[in-house]
Amino acid sequence: MFGKLKDKLKSWFQSSKEKIEEEAEVIEKTAKELEEKPKEEEKKKPEKTKKTKEEKKKHKIEREIKEKEQEIKKREEELKKEKRELEKDEEKLEKKEKEPEKKIEKEIEKKEDIKEKLEEKKQEIKEEIKEIKEPEKKSFFSKMKSKFSYKITPEEFNSIFEDLEMLLLENNVALEVVEDIKKNLSEKLIGKEILKENLEDEIKDELKNILNNILIEPDNPLDIIKISKKPFTILFFGINGTGKTTTIAKIAHFLKRSGFSVILAAADTFRAASIEQLSEHAKKLQIPVVKHDYGSDPAAVGFDAIKYAEKHKIDVVLIDTAGRMHTKTNLISEMEKISRVTKPDLKIFVAESIAGNDATEQAKIFHEAIEIDGSILSKVDVDEKGGTIISVSHATKKPIFYLGIGQNYPDLELFNKNNFIKKLGL
Repeated sequence: MFGKLKDKLKSWFQSSKEKIEEEAEVIEKTAKELEEKPKEEEKKKPEKTKKTKEEKKKHKIEREIKEKEQEIKKREEELKKEKRELEKDEEKLEKKEKEPEKKIEKEIEKKEDIKEKLEEKKQEIKEEIKEIKEPEKKSFFSKMKSKFSYKITPEEFNSIFEDLEMLLLENNVALEVVEDIKKNLSEKLIGKEILKENLEDEIKDELKNILNNILIEPDNPLDIIKISKKPFTILFFGINGTGKTTTIAKIAHFLKRSGFSVILAAADTFRAASIEQLSEHAKKLQIPVVKHDYGSDPAAVGFDAIKYAEKHKIDVVLIDTAGRMHTKTNLISEMEKISRVTKPDLKIFVAESIAGNDATEQAKIFHEAIEIDGSILSKVDVDEKGGTIISVSHATKKPIFYLGIGQNYPDLELFNKNNFIKKLGL
């Protein structure tokens, strides 16, 4: 389960770490060569050889130093010019004998303040040049920090995230979710001082935190039912073929084993054999089922099931509905009517974990129509990707209640986001 996504994430973490460490080693080596350059120039010049990647880096740093020196010279000239202008302004101020003395003093203070700021700026620029030209004068602790730590640049982040982006998209994580992950990850990592030995763990931790914020830990439905007024009604929605009816039977089995009495409502009066399918599950589970003829009003079936539960003091009503494509406006309207009539305590969307982006789009539309309370994802046992869980959670901002992990009644697992994240290798 989710093995494919876990393996790819593991591979990406390793390649990203190697890529950043390789870049750091090149920079360190180039800086060291710059320090030894004066000694090498006294010796006989070596024959021309093909430029290596390290030499290109060295020339780049030399150009940067020259540019910085030119910038300092230019800035010094500007400062001298500004100083001369300030001196002229002071002379003019002295000549203004008719102006109030206080006004003159304020002008002088203002000019002096400007001079101080310019001097401070000049000193800052000189110190920057000094750091570039004299790296050997860094303190012991500064040297150790630069040797064993690394600061990720925006360019490096974009480079390593490209691989993660493709990995996530290939594993059914929706594009908008990937963009959200990229935004949050960049804010946490770019410019941060990271020990090289902890680089992979740092990236893993930040990705783990992002997923923790996307995934919502559900309250245990059993605890909700225990403290709620009876009968407790749950309405199920989803498109055709997602395993919705089988999921309802699994929920019924789970509730019965937990000590609750249950009744099923066969409100799917549209699909052929749907009533027979639910009735067969009810027979196996030895629980009652309320059903009408095909073509009858689904809302009426749900309403009658609730009344039956009230009369016979049944704890929980599970209402099955017709599978409907999220693009069918009339079926969406019918779903809204069922919700209005039955007033369910929980509205649960059922989708296939292997459906990927289709499941995410379905969840969005169902949520906009009736505001679902959470989701159940079926066929998780055959899903090697796992991205649908992340995408549906992100799209609805609602919890995943259960995961279907097989065809048998006991094959239902309460969703635990910490376990899910661990299965991804984080």
